[in-house]
Amino acid sequence: MLTSDRYADAVRADEQQAQAYGINGVPFYVVDRRYGVSGAQPPEALLQVLDRAWTESHPVQVLTPAGPDGDACADGTCSV
Repeated sequence: MLTSDRYADAVRADEQQAQAYGINGVPFYVVDRRYGVSGAQPPEALLQVLDRAWTESHPVQVLTPAGPDGDACADGTCSV
């Protein structure tokens, strides 16, 4: 790979994207195209960013109660 230009266009596109993000050093992590983490970070910091990105892209859905008294599980047909 190092002696060919097979992926040169892809590398240039990555470089342009990094410049657009303002990245000027490594390591740099981009999560969900919304969050950037620069430099060496402890695992807890990376986990926090990953958790936040996941939570924002997969919001918890609240089910509307379906029973006559507003209780969706009154008859015991659902489990938690």
